[in-house]
Amino acid sequence: MKKSVKHSLFSFIVLLAVVGLEAPALASFSQQNVNIFSEEIEFLWEDDPIGLSIFLERTEERLPRFENSFKQSSVNLDVHWTLIAAISYQESHWNPKAISDTGVRGMMMLTQKTAKEMGIKKRTNAEQSILGGANYFQKNLNRLPKEMPKLDKIWMALASYNLGFVNINLARELTLKNGGNPNLWSDVSIYLTKILIERYANETNEFEKHVQAIEYVKRIQLYYQTLSILNREKEMLLLAVN
Repeated sequence: MKKSVKHSLFSFIVLLAVVGLEAPALASFSQQNVNIFSEEIEFLWEDDPIGLSIFLERTEERLPRFENSFKQSSVNLDVHWTLIAAISYQESHWNPKAISDTGVRGMMMLTQKTAKEMGIKKRTNAEQSILGGANYFQKNLNRLPKEMPKLDKIWMALASYNLGFVNINLARELTLKNGGNPNLWSDVSIYLTKILIERYANETNEFEKHVQAIEYVKRIQLYYQTLSILNREKEMLLLAVN
């Protein structure tokens, strides 16, 4: 496992060598930081080593093609570009031609309705799809109360991206009714399941699809944390160069 993680970071070490960082500084950085980053990532993924291997491979083979688009899409948003990239990985594994059996497609798997609402003409165009998905996420974020803690707001906006805002709103209302805090994702996620049972209990396929929303948020949290670590490592390398 450590070998696979360190391999994903090796390209950054090579970058330092190419720009001429002296060997002692390079060795120091490698020993003090790369191991730490590797251990952080391995800890996060300890229950899914195969998934980690696939994710790291795709951060090398696919992510560089779309990184600028993720960065551009987040310029006017309240979140870092790595969160948008994490959403896209969950949705499509960064495959511009991805399509589901329900008809959603593209990098951020937009429905025709959502694409039209976001002004997207071609869902399989990576730049358009990323921009549309990012703006749709921000729209859901904006609909939540300003007083809500930022991270909880992000997690609920993610669930809204997957389930639709109405289900999240109903879950927040039920949370409040039962004495929970409607501004905390940890509370709302409990009552979200109850809302889904009430709304989709007689529609097996719909229920199974929607009840996965809790896991959906957890997976994006995992990808977001991992990308943040990799991005932090890259930024530290650039600082070392400068």
